Amino acid sequence: MTPVAQRSRGQILRSRGIGTRIGTLIGVGWLAYGLSLLGGVARIPIAIVGLVIAAVLLQRARRLLAASRGLPAPDAAQRMANRRVWVRFWINFVFEIVLLNLAINLLAAPSLHVYWIPAISLVVGLHFLPMARFLDVPSYWACGGAMMLLAAATALALHRDWMAPNLLVATEAMLNAAILWATALHGLRAIAAGRPPATAD
Repeated sequence: MTPVAQRSRGQILRSRGIGTRIGTLIGVGWLAYGLSLLGGVARIPIAIVGLVIAAVLLQRARRLLAASRGLPAPDAAQRMANRRVWVRFWINFVFEIVLLNLAINLLAAPSLHVYWIPAISLVVGLHFLPMARFLDVPSYWACGGAMMLLAAATALALHRDWMAPNLLVATEAMLNAAILWATALHGLRAIAAGRPPATAD
């Protein structure tokens, strides 16, 4: 039986670098949104800490992409395996966009707008689960699961009026940023320890 072709190390490092960069920037977006709902001077130190973390992660992502360019070029089988991975990525992305639009439409009533952020978090968390499989990144299981649990907890708290809606949504948004950054850091540390997966298609 012919073994399934695997991506090259350079392709894997490039994929991880791109994922780190995108995840970090999306985390910045989550942080900015959360801070926009908060008042007072507490926003300033949180913003500074977040920007420092993001800057470090982006610099590490840049180094990873640079390292990937210095590795041997993939052969034809590896290029085909990489192409299959990216086809799955874009299919997964399309499903994510469809689900996001469906969620927003289902929550179109003004009284339900407060649930938009938990719904978005739920869908974004869900989209990490297939990526954990076809990109062979185990930390994506934890990332997706954490975002989905956080979304469910926030929705429940909103429904029960446990806290002010703005504070709940702001907290969820900032925790989403922390989850994404922690996931990126975990992946970078795994690569530094020499454990990037030689993923199959």
